[in-house]
Amino acid sequence: MAVQAPPAPLAHRRLRTVQTLVVCMGAIALSMADSIGATFAVPVMTGTPIAFGLERTDLQWVITAFAVPYAALLPTAGRIADLVGHRRLLVLGLGAFTAGAAVAITLDSFPMLVVARAVQGVGTAAMVPSSLALMLSSFPAERRAAAIGAWSAAPGLSGALMHAGGGWLGEGLGWRSYFMPSAIVGALLLCAALALPHVNRRITGRLPDPFGTALLFGSLAMIVWAIVQSPSWGLSGPLAAALGTGLVLLFLAIWRSSRHPVPALELGLWRTPQFALAGLLSVLYGLIAFPMLVMAPMYLRDMWPNNPALLGVGLAPISLGVLVSGLISGQLTKRHGPRPVIYTGALLVTMACVWLITQGMQDGPPRLLEVWLPSSAVFGLGLGALSTAISAAAALSGGPERHASATGASQSARQVGAALGVACAAVLMDNPIVAGPMPGYTSSVLTCLLMAAVAGVLGLFLAPAKTAAKAPAAARQEAPPTRPVDPDEPPVVPVVIRREQPKPQPEPAPEPVAGPITGSFAGSFAGPIIEAASEPSPEPARVTSLIALYEAAGRVAAAADTVLAQHTLHEDEQRERARRAHTS
Repeated sequence: MAVQAPPAPLAHRRLRTVQTLVVCMGAIALSMADSIGATFAVPVMTGTPIAFGLERTDLQWVITAFAVPYAALLPTAGRIADLVGHRRLLVLGLGAFTAGAAVAITLDSFPMLVVARAVQGVGTAAMVPSSLALMLSSFPAERRAAAIGAWSAAPGLSGALMHAGGGWLGEGLGWRSYFMPSAIVGALLLCAALALPHVNRRITGRLPDPFGTALLFGSLAMIVWAIVQSPSWGLSGPLAAALGTGLVLLFLAIWRSSRHPVPALELGLWRTPQFALAGLLSVLYGLIAFPMLVMAPMYLRDMWPNNPALLGVGLAPISLGVLVSGLISGQLTKRHGPRPVIYTGALLVTMACVWLITQGMQDGPPRLLEVWLPSSAVFGLGLGALSTAISAAAALSGGPERHASATGASQSARQVGAALGVACAAVLMDNPIVAGPMPGYTSSVLTCLLMAAVAGVLGLFLAPAKTAAKAPAAARQEAPPTRPVDPDEPPVVPVVIRREQPKPQPEPAPEPVAGPITGSFAGSFAGPIIEAASEPSPEPARVTSLIALYEAAGRVAAAADTVLAQHTLHEDEQRERARRAHTS
């Protein structure tokens, strides 16, 4: 008598899969929307009670306070997620991020607002890598590429929506409205994350060096503070002390990481020349993208202060250009390697900056249709190409066994460049290095132009793409010609001979990719590129397929025998109990 197994809850599994995908995509999308919302909030704060007595340089701490902890904690967040659990760290990150946004809405003190933004940065550093790790562990191998593609596209969509609606969002409720989506959507995602099942896939080991992480955080904070305060301090003792303290803390963090068994910084990657070059390109990308994303809302609001609709329209081409270019650049990088794509992206960014300086940064409002919209679209196309190709270059330079670690370290370097770039842009706005009708904006755009030119030149020193060697013609074996079948000839029954195959060595499980794209809309499009490039080709041998089918059938038969034997034993025990009960 066979035992019928209960039907698998297919609908429940599909619902759980959709729920996991929504939570993971929502986490990365929310981090990008919050970053763009902060860039909108800074110009709206000007003239409000919370910004009373503050310079524009001081207001940039709303953005910088988020970037510094995110850059410092991102290198270790992926390993922490492996140790404490992906779902657990995602819940903690979403909780900190949502709490920081909720507190920011209710505050009237600027220093406390900076603290709340720092808490959001800590939460983002936790939830971005854990969301990707949770998604990779929840999807089968054949569906991971599609899942990574959806996860990578989510920030581009949220960035486009925030750019398009940012002008109207701040008109009714002021700067606080830009943090409301983070609080509301973050609370919904937190409830959905809490409903996800627990998965015991943690690894054993030690947490990354907390003291080294604190040293890295302190060094970035001191260096950024020195840059922001440099105009008011000048070449004085306080500036030298702050900058020197930051550099000493950075040296100590590097020194400790070189000796700690679980370091805060993985220095082995940085000793590889190609990865060091890709990491430097990541820093340059942060210096290019973030100052422009911060400067653009301020520029448009100054040009059209009474027309918030133009603010969203003027910023939408940047995010749409990045999204479109990221998709196209992913295919180009897979075919031709990252080097030509990086050069092309740097060239597009340079052209857009020259266009803005010569035609846009003039007296009076710029021509929206003739200058700003096309130049910002070209700038977005260049950013998308740079982001995708630089991420791919970093992953490829780390080798197949360190793709995830290399991508995480590259994203950390990008956030370091973002923190430094925002600080430098804030200084240049009030202390321009060039003269002209709009010296502050012109100085910021000129700095992005120079960084893009340097990135284009450095990209030429990357290793060229390795082309797969074609199989020689002699190795190709043609199938033997088929002969006509004789109806009187007895059929030939194929006999499958099972041969002992060598047992493959277990490969180490890949680490989760840490922090893919808070600094860009398409930073993780390299994930499907690397995965597609590293997939082995299927074996064409039919004998291997038959052997695998034979082994699978054997396993099914063995499992059926085991189930039937257990069922028979269970029935015998029931009959024995019934007989004893009857005799007693």
